[in-house]
Amino acid sequence: MNQMELDKILKYTEKGTLITVGARPAMGKRKFILNIIEQLCKKGYKCLYLSDYDKQTVIEMLLMIVASLDKQENIWQQAKKFTQAVKELNSWSLLVESTDFYEIKRLESMIQKYEPDYVFIDITLRLKNKLNPAKLKQISEQNNFKTFALLNTRREPRNKRNHYPTIKDLQDKNFVMYSDIVLLLYREEYYSCNIPKEKRNIIEIIQVNPENNLLKLEFNRYTGKIGK
Repeated sequence: MNQMELDKILKYTEKGTLITVGARPAMGKRKFILNIIEQLCKKGYKCLYLSDYDKQTVIEMLLMIVASLDKQENIWQQAKKFTQAVKELNSWSLLVESTDFYEIKRLESMIQKYEPDYVFIDITLRLKNKLNPAKLKQISEQNNFKTFALLNTRREPRNKRNHYPTIKDLQDKNFVMYSDIVLLLYREEYYSCNIPKEKRNIIEIIQVNPENNLLKLEFNRYTGKIGK
């Protein structure tokens, strides 16, 4: 993902914004977010990433994106790229915390200590986590940062003809109420391998709120790299 592509995604954002990213499991939400983190950290922004994924796994996924490896390259070329990616990550203002449980007081404490520009919530938002959209929106505004929250959509989309997700497919409808921006992700090859070549390795970012916009970007399933 390059700066121009990121600017299109963040077109309507300002400090205090809550952005919901929804898609079916394994559609590419986490990799989409990690691509955004890459661009933001390169610009010097401070990012806080909270995930119920193992921290090492998250870092490895991010390294693959940053290194942007090519299957055609030999092992020495790939090793060189990977080493450069490690050095780059070490220069970033990025804090990754792995947890499956989070309370709002703990989040507020981390915000005050770390003072991030962006917060990414990649945690199953169970009731016990108390990270509901109203609270997330409130602390985003109070602390002047932007928040991304990842949500699953229904496993069976309402639109069964072409499988495109709609805002009604989001499992937690409260997020629609409090989110300033709602993005839905879609990949045609997720449902079928027998598709035209021009539709392969493409991820579609559908902005359903505040405007109906569509951005199609290349998606490398090997590295997780999105866009150019």
